[in-house]
Amino acid sequence: MKPLILLLLGTSALLAQSITSATLDESEVRITYGELKRLVAATLPKEPPPPAIKPTPPVPAALVSALYQLDPRASSITAEMQVENFDGAWHAVPLAGAGTGVLTVEPKDARLVVADDHLCLITDKAGAQRVKLTFALAKAGQGTTLHLAASPIASIAIKELPEGKVLRLQHGTTTETYSSAGLAALPAAGGDVTFAFEDARKAVQPPSASLTDDAIVSTALYTTQVVRDGSALTEGVITVRHDHPAKLVLQLPEAAKLLQCHVNGDPVRPTLGEANRVEIPLDDPATDGAESEVKLSFTAVLAPLQIAEGELDLALPQTALFAKQIDWNVQLPATYDLSFSGNVDPITDKATAPGLHLRKSLCRDQQPQARITYRKRTTN
Repeated sequence: MKPLILLLLGTSALLAQSITSATLDESEVRITYGELKRLVAATLPKEPPPPAIKPTPPVPAALVSALYQLDPRASSITAEMQVENFDGAWHAVPLAGAGTGVLTVEPKDARLVVADDHLCLITDKAGAQRVKLTFALAKAGQGTTLHLAASPIASIAIKELPEGKVLRLQHGTTTETYSSAGLAALPAAGGDVTFAFEDARKAVQPPSASLTDDAIVSTALYTTQVVRDGSALTEGVITVRHDHPAKLVLQLPEAAKLLQCHVNGDPVRPTLGEANRVEIPLDDPATDGAESEVKLSFTAVLAPLQIAEGELDLALPQTALFAKQIDWNVQLPATYDLSFSGNVDPITDKATAPGLHLRKSLCRDQQPQARITYRKRTTN
């Protein structure tokens, strides 16, 4: 038995020696497909993990602070602003309304454009960026209105005040008066803000405490033109007498659209409210009892005029101010004879001019209205 065991061990050694030789390359190995798949996968390079997705900022870019400084000696308002670009892409960040031009800008290479009726900074620079703008103050006796862009931090530093003057700051329905240098907060929501210097003696007693009217309408002259397709244009000149800064508040007729507005020859941007409510600021007059001239125009679309005859309803703006006299000229195509009814009276001393001449006198918070009846003029 022992010789047999030794023979088998010798044979196994010879067999092992033959397997490790060159004949091993010609050997055949059988494995399962799953094991082969794992072996192949182990030899492949590992893919890098996907890059982390950077969350998108809720606000891509914004004006984050606006610090204004009013300098009466230099007749200027400077604004030091900080813009933040959160994602580094191109953005147009509103800085101010386009109604007022800029005198200077720093840095000089800042790219400013007008977009959506705003003065905007064009930038693709990520992070914070500072811009300094300089605006001009209006001439003496007039207020300066700036349309501020929205900013969570907004204030104005009053460097000094002219002798005998106070600063009136008005935004929306809020009016604040400052009699000394200091710092004042501005609305974070932005919007129109008016800065005006006022005689300190007039500011001792606020107009709201007066027992008399702050302003009255001395005269008003309106002309309404209606053409065949129903398009109507009304132009008005209103003379307002006032001792203090005041507002002319008008309620335009339903469906009317304001076209233009000027005060003493200068264009203004009235505040538009609900139900066609228009607020027109009137600056501090040079002398007590002075008058401001307001010119405005608005359009409306009525039903087309009938060929033979028809009726149409017309109305003028309504104001809470006492009005001494409101004159109204209504013009339709010359081929029609006109008559009217309403809360206005006829004027007979202007019969030579075309159209209907109407008047509303000594009224307060009333809307002049007229129903115009037109008939095709017959020829003999």
